Amino acid sequence: FEMILDIDPMDEPENTLRSLTRWHFGADWPGRRCGAKTRRGTACLKPALKGKHRCQLHGGKSTGVKGERNGNYRHGRYTKEAIANRRAANVRVRGLIREAKALGLLD
Repeated sequence: FEMILDIDPMDEPENTLRSLTRWHFGADWPGRRCGAKTRRGTACLKPALKGKHRCQLHGGKSTGVKGERNGNYRHGRYTKEAIANRRAANVRVRGLIREAKALGLLD
């Protein structure tokens, strides 16, 4: 007993549940694209990784260099706390200069 099926799974109708749940990364796919410049000079059309701006081929999996070697390294000079400390120090210095002028120590 041999059963020959003449059904090609690739020729299924477009409105079946299986065809609607498959990912199609065609030209009209609405998700975020990688967009990196390819060797051809065009933008990469692969989907970007979740939470990233690039695909796995163009650095989406990379976490980057840690510490000061990272181009996006934050040194802390402009944090709210550092700015508040500098302002407080400037207020103290201006107060000291004002008192020194009042005592005649500065012109």
